[in-house]
Amino acid sequence: MDIRQLRYFTAVAEELNFTRAAQRLHITQPPLTRQIQALEQNLGVELFLRKPQGVQLTEAGKALLTDARNLASLMEQSVERAQLAGRGDAGRLDIGFFGTTAFDILPRVLAAYRETHPRVKLVLHPGQTPAQVVALRQGRVAIVFERQLPQDPEVKVELAAQERILVALPARHRLARKHVLDVEDLRNEPMILPEGLPPQMSAMAVKVFRAHGFEPKEGQRCLDMTGGTVLVACGAGLFVIPASMSVVAMPGVVYRPLNSRTKETFDTYCFYIRDQTSPLLEGLLQVVRRLRTSARRGLT
Repeated sequence: MDIRQLRYFTAVAEELNFTRAAQRLHITQPPLTRQIQALEQNLGVELFLRKPQGVQLTEAGKALLTDARNLASLMEQSVERAQLAGRGDAGRLDIGFFGTTAFDILPRVLAAYRETHPRVKLVLHPGQTPAQVVALRQGRVAIVFERQLPQDPEVKVELAAQERILVALPARHRLARKHVLDVEDLRNEPMILPEGLPPQMSAMAVKVFRAHGFEPKEGQRCLDMTGGTVLVACGAGLFVIPASMSVVAMPGVVYRPLNSRTKETFDTYCFYIRDQTSPLLEGLLQVVRRLRTSARRGLT
């Protein structure tokens, strides 16, 4: 039994007439008759009772018609799903991420993506860059959003977003009364400095101070953005952070923009295996590029 035989059988079963079924299928009657006879021989049962005025379904024929219709529906759905996946409109997209990308950038990208790709299943995988590169190579994720740049020639990197610099400070601090801080305001303030963060982020934080002629006064060291902000809450110092961190409503902490003569930003990247041809991935990258272009206008 094959799909063509089931299609022929369904036409005869619904028309209850070989002539009309052949016309519906755009074939002549003899090959239709031969296919139905071959189907009955393969199944070992009669599907139709032949009568002068037409045919009538046997009990076996009625049972097969129900399944044939279900199979036809499944075939149509399979074809539709394949076509959607081929266009990047359906399927599953595995996405790696780490750190504060989950606070703002990644939700905005995925929300915009789902507006145009509602049938795509999004699966998120947290993890740091070394593990994410391994996941990329093994095909467990298609793309990663991170601040740390991977060192792998097979991985292509794109800028995903640039964020303004903010300062996290205790709510009772005297500088909290100001709506915007100047770098000079921080000259004598103990600063929490990143230690376990990506090197480019650590260097950028220090670069801002050096551009204004002084070294930051070191308070404590932190291993991540969240830990640094917790140290701010307990009064250990002030902390230079990306704007996305401000969505974290940490008790006793306020966030203020920082005026600087430099144009430094906290950057987030997305990276993926070079020369990938996935329509799902390409659709997500189009959203990333569109949002990046729009955000750049807001930074200027």
